[in-house]
Parts: sequence; C-alpha cells; structure tokens
Amino acid sequence: MRKVVIIVMVLTVLSTGNLFAFGIGGAFTLDVLESGTGGAALSIKLDQLDPILGISLSKGENNFNFGLTADWWMYRAPLVGIIKLYIGPGGYINVANANDNTLIDLGLRIPVGFQIFLIDPLELFIEFAPRVGVQLSDPITFPSWGVQGAFGFRFWF
Repeated sequence: MRKVVIIVMVLTVLSTGNLFAFGIGGAFTLDVLESGTGGAALSIKLDQLDPILGISLSKGENNFNFGLTADWWMYRAPLVGIIKLYIGPGGYINVANANDNTLIDLGLRIPVGFQIFLIDPLELFIEFAPRVGVQLSDPITFPSWGVQGAFGFRFWF
C-alpha cells in the first residue's frame, strides 16, 4: 500500500512537469531528541510554488512511523561558492505505532539548511530543524520539543 501511495504521488508531480520545474529526491531523516528515531524520506519541491514537502517512512520489528513536513523557504541566499543557505517556517506531523500504541506528534519547525549544487541537475542538502509541538497520546504532552534533521539529494527537472 505504501508503495502505491508513493508511486501515485511521484506520478502526480511528474504530470505537472509541463507547468513547473520541480525537484524530487530522497533523504535520510533523524529526530535527535526522540532516541535517534529516523527513516527514509521522499523530498518534493515545485520550483514556482511553496512549500517543499517531505514524506518519511520507517518500519522496525515492532514499530511503524509515518511523517509529513511542509516548509517554506523564506530566506535563501548564496553562502560560499556553490553552497546556499535556506531558512523558513514549517510544520510537521508524525504518526508512530509501537507495540500497539499510537502516538501522533504535530507542530511547528524552523528548518535551517545548506544546499550544494555540484552538477547542474543534482542538489545535495543537509538541514536541521528545531521543533515544538504537541504529542497526542495518553497523557497529552505540551510542549513537545525536538530537533529534526535530514540529509539527501534532489534532481531538478
């Protein structure tokens, strides 16, 4: 089922290629304060539209995690040579199921990232994003603090 959802999303983005340039790639994610939980992510960015979307999945022996981020790059500037800096507000939602217990964590984040364009269509990136949110579990936790991170690549078409 997850593969079907990802394929449909990729095809949807590819079908808008006539209207917009877009970037699509993969990333590895990490939530530093949540016992180092992380997984693989799909990164999608339409060149003319905000936000940049991240969809992550991870599965262990007794757990399953799904995450969605939406970030707006409000500040983007060259830093040094081929390296660019981006900063902006964003939001996230994570749904985790471990040992038949479901946890929903949602809130706001501020990604700070660096992009490197080594060759024309390929972008490498690394980012960290301090976050604050609410955990909907028993009991409800507010505020829920953390730092999310990701590194990966995007191909621009």
